[in-house]
Amino acid sequence: MQLAIDLTPRQAARVIEQAVRARADVDVEARNRADDEALHGRLEGRDGELLRIAMPALEPASSAMLIGVFCEIRMILLGELYTFTTFVLDVPENASPPVILVANPEVVQVTNRRRVERTNATIASQVRIWTTRSQAPTVGLLANVSADGLGCNLPGTALDSELALGDSLRVSFELAGFDEIFELPAELCNKNLLAERQQLFLGMKFTVTPDDPVACHTLERVRAALVELTTNFFDTDGEL
Repeated sequence: MQLAIDLTPRQAARVIEQAVRARADVDVEARNRADDEALHGRLEGRDGELLRIAMPALEPASSAMLIGVFCEIRMILLGELYTFTTFVLDVPENASPPVILVANPEVVQVTNRRRVERTNATIASQVRIWTTRSQAPTVGLLANVSADGLGCNLPGTALDSELALGDSLRVSFELAGFDEIFELPAELCNKNLLAERQQLFLGMKFTVTPDDPVACHTLERVRAALVELTTNFFDTDGEL
């Protein structure tokens, strides 16, 4: 069973930038190819607003026929499968290996290839954390989320000495596919310093109280979004 989630434009842009930096391998399925066989390529960079894909197996004689053709592109990045539709705008001459230039996609989908207890709600989703001692937030990436709390990864180790278990925090975060920012009070309940990766993992539980109607409403929206993701998963045809 697979569930495809449309990332928001902001989240999609993050994924594309990450793929460009990683020079991600891609499969390109051009709609004008009779055999429907995908061509293997590598995302090498940008030319302005265009994505540059090296295509070693592309035959020079047929490369010009790709100009203007719609393509389905698939790539695996950090274990997640992403797909998007775009079209070829140019095929530079005498490039070695052959190269196609495609339009930057407006929509990127992430496909859930895991079991239902692991959704893709965290994909490309930022987290901002305010401590009681700082006015500027620390920005990280969402690692996991539930109806009761979340975990996130922060670059660097600066907050390790500043935070202690039980500290009160303010956290805002996104969910993949939802163009909304959720902000809630939280309490630090887990902290793990990954020194070799220069990364700090924080686990937090939401601390919403009945006398805070704004936070109560926000938490209801978070839970509704998670239910929607799970419901969509069960409504998707296929098998685990």
